[in-house]
Amino acid sequence: MNTRRNWLLLTLFTVIAFFTLKWMAEKQNRQSNLTEPAVDTDWEDIRDRGVLRVILEYNSIGYFIYKGQPLGYEYELIRQFAKDHQLKMEVVLAGVSDNPYTLLNEGKGDIIANGQFANTKTLEQSMLTLPYRDVEQVIVQRKSGKQLLRQDDTTGRSDTLLRSAIDLSDRIVYVADNSIYYHHLKEISDSLGINIDVRILSDDRSTDDIIQAVANYEINYTIANKDVALLNQSYFENLDVSTSIGKPESLHWAVRKNAPLLLGKLNEWIKKNEREPVVTALYNKYFSAEKNIRSGFDESSSLQQGMISHYDALIQQYAQKINWDWRLVAALIHQESKFNPMATSWAGAQGLMQLMPGTARDLGVYRHEVYNPERNIYGGTKYLKQLEQKWSHISDFTQRIKFILASYNAGIGHVMDAARLAEKYGYSSDKWDGAVEYFILYKSNPRFYNDPVVKYGYCRGQEPFDYVRRIIKKYFEYQSNVNLASAQQTPQAFRLEQVATMDFNGIEGVYNPTQGLIARSARRELFLSHKLFDEENPLIVREKKDNPFEKKNKELFSRQDSGLFNGKKKLFQPTNSGPANRLTPKKDIQINKLTPKR
Repeated sequence: MNTRRNWLLLTLFTVIAFFTLKWMAEKQNRQSNLTEPAVDTDWEDIRDRGVLRVILEYNSIGYFIYKGQPLGYEYELIRQFAKDHQLKMEVVLAGVSDNPYTLLNEGKGDIIANGQFANTKTLEQSMLTLPYRDVEQVIVQRKSGKQLLRQDDTTGRSDTLLRSAIDLSDRIVYVADNSIYYHHLKEISDSLGINIDVRILSDDRSTDDIIQAVANYEINYTIANKDVALLNQSYFENLDVSTSIGKPESLHWAVRKNAPLLLGKLNEWIKKNEREPVVTALYNKYFSAEKNIRSGFDESSSLQQGMISHYDALIQQYAQKINWDWRLVAALIHQESKFNPMATSWAGAQGLMQLMPGTARDLGVYRHEVYNPERNIYGGTKYLKQLEQKWSHISDFTQRIKFILASYNAGIGHVMDAARLAEKYGYSSDKWDGAVEYFILYKSNPRFYNDPVVKYGYCRGQEPFDYVRRIIKKYFEYQSNVNLASAQQTPQAFRLEQVATMDFNGIEGVYNPTQGLIARSARRELFLSHKLFDEENPLIVREKKDNPFEKKNKELFSRQDSGLFNGKKKLFQPTNSGPANRLTPKKDIQINKLTPKR
């Protein structure tokens, strides 16, 4: 009898527990996906408090920190709206685990300012403004006249620009794993009846990274939203992004359903400013303006022997005050402005040492002084000294200098983030070469800039990575060509050492077989990819690898009925000579030698 009663009680308890857990899960799901406003806040309330709360996400177009200054097309556009209505603006960042519509309906933000498409899901949770810009998907390719990779073109066609979607027939196109672009290519393939050989790259590489791979001749084609493509074209002049493969879609801002007055103010501003110079200039700043300063001092022009530029005396004077080799400061100025005292960058940095307006003001260099060579060098070297104090815990002078240079370029916050990532993945956080430099590369990838240890979000990491290497290279050129007088000799403790970069199959950089780090200059053959759109062959998941740069459960696939991918093989083997960790490809491994489906 007792046994039966116990079973009944246990069954009853189990049923109650099941429905309780189900109710709690549904409640949590409703809370994390709030579709109706939980607050009653409209334009009058926002105007009374004097602060507009804007929900944004870290990315290359929405919002990012550059040299300590908040930037981003969406950020600056909505900031202009706030400024025109005499409101302060507060950024509410939507993290990777945050639903921006829940943040909106909870009242934590007033506007979602990352562009939203009009669809059933967005309209269920919010009201959308009038369109403020359109985007379409385009083919990203190199300009005509450049040598194509023959293995990415199975037809033997000549190097001509693709001018329509049908030109993608029998081409290999690379896109990121789980991206919207794969589905679009699938639709094009089905609707036009053409074969497109789509290669999926692991999510270690963002859309920006894949576009850069096109510019660097690693691959031939990818597709992207036109705004992202235009942004990258402003960095790489050899790209063509003019071929559209889809209809333009409108982007909107989103507000709560019970904020009609705010919606009206936004719509009024969008209509009024659609073609105003301030908005046009902002668009050109991000999507048209070249991001690299090219004009400046002509190094081929004749100078007296032992000179670097016309500002050598000033550079020597202020470099001595911070105990730096003046040739290193000169190398930094060459990288920043090409010795052009009137240089201004796309982001607003000014003068020989490209001081950001806020930084210059904090250093005591005021607006009317910023293009004065002496005052600019004074401010720039003072800033270098401040950064040196921030990295004073790094005992090795050469490594410390590289942290300082990277911080001067990207801002100290991003470099600190990269150091924390390095430590998290078992690398030295006080070593730039082969450690922190590679983690700053990955700060352009959502998987890394959304990591809990990262505090400053998205960074176009290729810039500080290249920046440090270029300045160090230029410094050693100056060192060999411009000798110091005996009175100017740098003490041994403050001399840079020339650190040799390990090579990997002729590629500059380091490959670590355990962690999977690799230089971004890696050749296209290192893309381990699989072909899609061949539905006749079932796919099975490859064996997992211990690789922090490979997302769990997102392994490469292999055919079940073919010996091509069966079993996991080591692609690289250690050599018996040369530096440690030098690897060479195994001769019997074929990479990316797939035949497109007919």
